[in-house]
Amino acid sequence: MDITPVKEVRFGEWISEGFNMFTAQWKGWVVLALGLFCSVALPTIVYTGFVYAAMIASAVGQASSRTPSAAEPISAFLIIGGFFLLALVMLPLAAVLIGGMHNAALKQVRGGQVEFKDLFSVRDRFLPLVGALLLYGVLVEIGSLLCVIPGLIVAGLLFFIIPLIIDRNLGVIDAMKTSVEMTKPNLLMFTLFALVVHLISGVGAIACYVGLLATLPLTFTMTAVTYRDCFGLEGAAKLPPAQPWGAATYSPPVLEATRPYSPPPQAPQPQAGTVCPNCQASLPATAKFCFRCGAPAPGK
Repeated sequence: MDITPVKEVRFGEWISEGFNMFTAQWKGWVVLALGLFCSVALPTIVYTGFVYAAMIASAVGQASSRTPSAAEPISAFLIIGGFFLLALVMLPLAAVLIGGMHNAALKQVRGGQVEFKDLFSVRDRFLPLVGALLLYGVLVEIGSLLCVIPGLIVAGLLFFIIPLIIDRNLGVIDAMKTSVEMTKPNLLMFTLFALVVHLISGVGAIACYVGLLATLPLTFTMTAVTYRDCFGLEGAAKLPPAQPWGAATYSPPVLEATRPYSPPPQAPQPQAGTVCPNCQASLPATAKFCFRCGAPAPGK
């Protein structure tokens, strides 16, 4: 597959247009984000709370008694078992739902309407999405353990892996290679862009995670417009840049194509009349006889 890397990473344009996509169909995006949050994030938060509660209970038990409690091995077993169970269930579910969010964004770029059923619209790509999400998470985690920076680089290189699997029906390895081929010539800028997109998306977590309903969709809308400009997207439309609040919009007049000047048609001029030689009455040029005296008109 021949790939022509983009010459520049247009931070402001892609972020602005992604924000416009969200505001244009914000109700649909909030519903999608709520579905994703309740299905994936909420169980993870509950499990994390359980782990912290078990750790606190264990610390309190150790402080109050010098002898180890029989509940401690059970708590450790529940924590470890709960983690693997959560991963076993959440990974396939997250792959389908995250793929559905990406597909909804690509659908909107093509001019479609975002709907709740879009969350489950890529079930036919289940296995590649699971493999991509698992491999992406492992590589980013390994890179993050190596002083964080390599993890950010991996995120920049594999920025397009999910959209490529959905839009071009690629396998995991082919999607990785294609994404790397596009982003590698502008590796620094794509790394920074991926970081900015994820930071914007995560801002909503500050407001007790409720803000994620507004910021989480931006990850997918910004990725969709970036994918469109880098790889092309059949039927895609370009949204206008965002306008400042309260700013008056101006649309210049559309001028018709120039064409040679042709003067307007002239009204036919009346023909000059004649005078009756007998009674001097004014006669029209077409008269054959004088309407007053009946004498023949001149020249008739």
